[in-house]
Amino acid sequence: MRKISGNLSLMPVLDVLQWAENSRRSGTLILSKFEREKRFYLQEGKIIFVWSECEGERFIDFLQRETRMEQKELSEGLAEAQSLNIPLIGYLHTVKKIETELLERVLREAAEEALIDALQWGTGAFDFVDELPGIVLNSPVLLNSSQVMLESLRKYDESQLSGKVDAARVLDEIKNRIKLDSPDLPPIPDIMQQIMGKISQPAFSIDDVVECLTDQILVSRILRVCNSPYYRHAGRIGTLKEAVVLIGLKSLMSIVTVHALSGFSPRNGDEIRKVLQHCLLCGMIARQLARDMRSDGEHAFICGLMHDIGKTIMLDLVDDYVLSPELQAGLVEQHHAEVGYLLACKWHFSDEIQEVVRFHHTPEMATRFHGLIEIVHLANMMATPACTPEDVAALAFNSIEMSQVNMDELMMEIDSLDQEAGAIISLS
Repeated sequence: MRKISGNLSLMPVLDVLQWAENSRRSGTLILSKFEREKRFYLQEGKIIFVWSECEGERFIDFLQRETRMEQKELSEGLAEAQSLNIPLIGYLHTVKKIETELLERVLREAAEEALIDALQWGTGAFDFVDELPGIVLNSPVLLNSSQVMLESLRKYDESQLSGKVDAARVLDEIKNRIKLDSPDLPPIPDIMQQIMGKISQPAFSIDDVVECLTDQILVSRILRVCNSPYYRHAGRIGTLKEAVVLIGLKSLMSIVTVHALSGFSPRNGDEIRKVLQHCLLCGMIARQLARDMRSDGEHAFICGLMHDIGKTIMLDLVDDYVLSPELQAGLVEQHHAEVGYLLACKWHFSDEIQEVVRFHHTPEMATRFHGLIEIVHLANMMATPACTPEDVAALAFNSIEMSQVNMDELMMEIDSLDQEAGAIISLS
């Protein structure tokens, strides 16, 4: 296997694709910048598939919009094509009877969207590997690379001339601010550092931890969580020591984190509190799902509580740019997972939390902690007001068993759990 590597600031992506087309190369062109990556698969210089981890650029997303296929059907089709080692597009054409013209249009849209985004990078790295996976090899759809490049460049130029804000550059700046410890980002809260310092001692006690909890609003939130129906504890918890014993140190640290983030941005306080209420509800649902599945409920609670940490940071940082409300909302929604992953790494959260934050919308892309990520993915959907039992029933999972959960009972509890989460977050 041969590999050619380079820098996109020296050899732009259009030049790389032009070289691959002119020399009729077959292989995988991998573009990367920071934590973002996309891949163009080429056969004899023609584009046969494109993959991106960026939301809004995935082939499956475009296909679902065009065909209205259910996510479950698409996931099963992908798995079957992989097991048969045949190209996904060929499978969709021969087995699912999707017309070649429609598949070509979908692939073209996905390729152009991924390329337009890459044109805005300016910097980054590329690798061209002369190897193709079976899931794309010998596809019945081959795109003329020159046509894709010309159309992508035209759309890119139009967006620049129309004065549109370069959303990719805004995102890159936000990521750099996290990587470079920008002073306008929240440091890891002092109280978390104090607690971690205590529990790192060989002979620490619960009393040592309780001594750190002096913020009255935080104390109120901890006690409210412990006495909520969510914990279903017999008897009332009246002291911090009892509370810490009940919820455990990991859950305590998560509540401390949420408490710190709730006061982070005075500019978007209401929006951030909505996100944190959703996160707390997601954590509560994830805990119950995990317990029903004979898994670690507290671990699921922590990961559910942390899953949208990227939204809390982005809601504040995007205010530094002149963006329309629609573009602001789109940036936060599309990229909060990757931004949250950077923050989780920066704050040295556990590997499990980092992976849940990164893949809670795309569990199929995870390479580890599959069951935990699928539980939080499901809990996140259930914590969304528009979710229905039919939406839940349509989901397909590889690592968790839905039959273990009394879904009807849990769905009926969600409104009361949401009210309790709102009451906890609104304490001030």
